[in-house]
Amino acid sequence: MKEAKKKIVLTKTMNQIILMSAWSFTMVVSSFLFLLAGRWIDVRFNTEPTFMLGLLMLGLGLCIGRMYQDYAKIRKDLSRRKIRYPAQQIAKEAR
Repeated sequence: MKEAKKKIVLTKTMNQIILMSAWSFTMVVSSFLFLLAGRWIDVRFNTEPTFMLGLLMLGLGLCIGRMYQDYAKIRKDLSRRKIRYPAQQIAKEAR
């Protein structure tokens, strides 16, 4: 039973690490979409870099804020389980 619980904990830890690494893709896509929306508004109303830069900064800010919230939640969860470095935990169990 104890072995199964350790495996579940390690699986959750790896899932959380993968979730955090997916944020880079999310930041690129959202930045590009906000940039395109800002460019379209600028061309439409003849206000060249204003909306493009503003929406780009808004998109980056929103992504960074949300990423930090997820990071804080995951960090709290990992510290509660006392597993800080999953790779070291796996190596320790392999011995």
